[in-house]
Amino acid sequence: MTESTATAADPAGPLPAAPPAPREPVAAAPAALAQGGPGPGTGATGEVLHGELVAVRTGGVLAAGPGPARLDVERWLADHRPRDGADLARLRDLADDVAMYAQASRAPATMRKYDSGWAAFTDWCAEFGFEAGPPAAVEVVALYLAQMGRDRLAISTMDGRLAAIRDRHLEAGLLPPTDDLRLRRVRDGVRRVRGRPTEGVDAIGLPLLAAMLASLPAGPAPGADTPLADRRTHLAALRDRCLLTVGYLAALRREELAGLPVDHLELRPEGLRLLVARSKADQHASGRRIDLPWAPESVAWLCPVRAALAWLDVSGRRQYLHRPGRVRTGAVPLLSGITVGARLRRTAITDRHVARVVKATAEAAGQLAEVVDQLAGHSLRAGFATAAEAAGAPRPVIARVLGHGSGTTDRYIRHTWDGQAQRAVYGWAAATIGPPHGS
Repeated sequence: MTESTATAADPAGPLPAAPPAPREPVAAAPAALAQGGPGPGTGATGEVLHGELVAVRTGGVLAAGPGPARLDVERWLADHRPRDGADLARLRDLADDVAMYAQASRAPATMRKYDSGWAAFTDWCAEFGFEAGPPAAVEVVALYLAQMGRDRLAISTMDGRLAAIRDRHLEAGLLPPTDDLRLRRVRDGVRRVRGRPTEGVDAIGLPLLAAMLASLPAGPAPGADTPLADRRTHLAALRDRCLLTVGYLAALRREELAGLPVDHLELRPEGLRLLVARSKADQHASGRRIDLPWAPESVAWLCPVRAALAWLDVSGRRQYLHRPGRVRTGAVPLLSGITVGARLRRTAITDRHVARVVKATAEAAGQLAEVVDQLAGHSLRAGFATAAEAAGAPRPVIARVLGHGSGTTDRYIRHTWDGQAQRAVYGWAAATIGPPHGS
């Protein structure tokens, strides 16, 4: 297939040598003036309605609450001079570390979602001349919620935008209007009136996956006199076969697949073991391991181990596979862009490129445009879960591959070779689907 470049422009070059705590919830505490009377934005009983500085009334005295969600250590140090002879340079470095850790407390994708949600809210406020704040009046947020209901936005989209509004207020040390019980009643009403069943992207079934892989014939290895376009096509075919099979059998989220480093794969006698060091459901990097067994010869076309090794061999990256005792650096991506000169980029593909490969190969497999439109990067993950259940794999086994398992007991279970769900899919594929043409 023809590849669409999905990485930021960067020169292809040599690869490197092989090798803070969650924020406490802010309580909606009463706020009052030092004189004891109700402050602005409070009801007759003094309860905070919206947009007030977090504070607690203690014996008639206004006591400061948690304040801004981000610590300003540099300002604090300016008011608290250390003793003479103290290492000021180290303190400045520590202050920089505090800021860096605070910034890393949430994933970049979460911050982008919050920025987008806040921009949508401020644009709506500007249309009517309302102050977006922070603080934003709870009545303004209620009107915006009604607007989103009229626009028939998905409940998840509404929740995401309300979360963005809440985050901006917490960042400013303000009680968010989204925590107001009256607004929550409006939101519950929107859910009852406008709620609808969630419709995710379509799952890729095994017959469609077989057709998609058949649309990527790698052919013989190109020689020195092979035209650049043909060499590039050969590389892209092997890479995309690796992307589809590993993405499918490991049931990876598209960002997990796009960012998977080579040294997070370990070749074992049974197959490949993948380490997903961090994920959407694992922000603190506990990590999860996924075992991909060799597929039987009858379904070799479906084997992620063969596809991954073929790609690693042609890309020259097999040497970066993890070995016991070697430190994982994550420096070499499994999946990279390919230049017009048939050279590999040093950076990983983007998660959006995963979706583009899925759609392009489905189209090349002869699927109608209406079918292609319903597919996305998540279709690989959904497809595996659907196929594994149809193959008779137990739900807990499928959940373990998907990374949905949780609980204290998980911390005490040491990982042994698994691959049960994948073997069930192999058996079902062998019984229901013959070898695809061109495989």
